[in-house]
Amino acid sequence: MRYLLYLIFPLVLSSCTYFSSDKEDSSNLNRDNNIEIIESLEISIVCNKESINEYLEKGWKIQSSSVTEVPCTWKTQKSTPKCNLKRDKGCSITVPDIMGTKTTYVLTKTSADSKDN
Repeated sequence: MRYLLYLIFPLVLSSCTYFSSDKEDSSNLNRDNNIEIIESLEISIVCNKESINEYLEKGWKIQSSSVTEVPCTWKTQKSTPKCNLKRDKGCSITVPDIMGTKTTYVLTKTSADSKDN
């Protein structure tokens, strides 16, 4: 009988602490209702034809940007000096005419979302 008491008593004590810790965790969850949501957006602007001012006015912030060189316009050119473009269409090639830049922006926006439990 004494041995049975030695086995049951520690189980009862550990179960009481288990139940009390669950109540503390659930009360912490009820206090922290606000969640921050971070949205991310990638925008590419080629040859300065657009602007990101519209996004910046709406609260987006630039996290990073990268710039690469790209062709803005193309032109047709002879593939060899003896080529006649009017007679032989197969001897023409398309090459970049005006080079420009492509800017890729990574934008982020943080908004708070409240959850009711």
